[in-house]
Amino acid sequence: KGYTDMEGNEITEEILHKNYILNWDSSHFVDLDADAWLVKFSGYENIQLALLKEYNLPEKIEFDAIFDVIQRSDFPINDVGWSIMSQKMLDILLSVGSFPHRVIPLVMVDCEVIGRGGKRSEKEDHRFVAVQLLEHLDIFDWEKSIYKPHPRLPNRVYSIDTLVLKKPQDNCRPLFRLSAYPSKLFVSGKARMALEQAGIRGVVFEEI
Repeated sequence: KGYTDMEGNEITEEILHKNYILNWDSSHFVDLDADAWLVKFSGYENIQLALLKEYNLPEKIEFDAIFDVIQRSDFPINDVGWSIMSQKMLDILLSVGSFPHRVIPLVMVDCEVIGRGGKRSEKEDHRFVAVQLLEHLDIFDWEKSIYKPHPRLPNRVYSIDTLVLKKPQDNCRPLFRLSAYPSKLFVSGKARMALEQAGIRGVVFEEI
């Protein structure tokens, strides 16, 4: 028996047994390449939330954001490539299954200029968090995948033409990264189903 998302599109059993690369939906772009921009702080350029490093972050982290865009998205595109999602999206992922992670609260500040005086709106939106995963899965299939090895880092991949994952011993995490290729964010088929049924916006699922 199939499932349907909020728009009535069918979610088949086949989808549930696959994994997907979780990408941003950039179909709304016209002349910008992000929905939100980090308000820079000391050391920001060294922070890569795709890695397992522990970072000492400021108490308050702000992003300048286009409010009419982020109001229509649960997964806004940002200029530093952080995995930023609405609390609703995170809660749905956690309802599918657990995964070790760190939640980083964010403040989205409206950057729209209003009035003749050229003042910014400065409205704030506290619905979004950045998520740093605290584990990477070792399920990259080195024999069946077609890839280019990383020139400096052992057991890491620089680029991939064909990606094949091994079946994990236990159920796959709803949200995960690969130890061999941590730059990409993945979701399980069950996580995709839950996100689509909940009407989560701003996401694109790339089939492996």
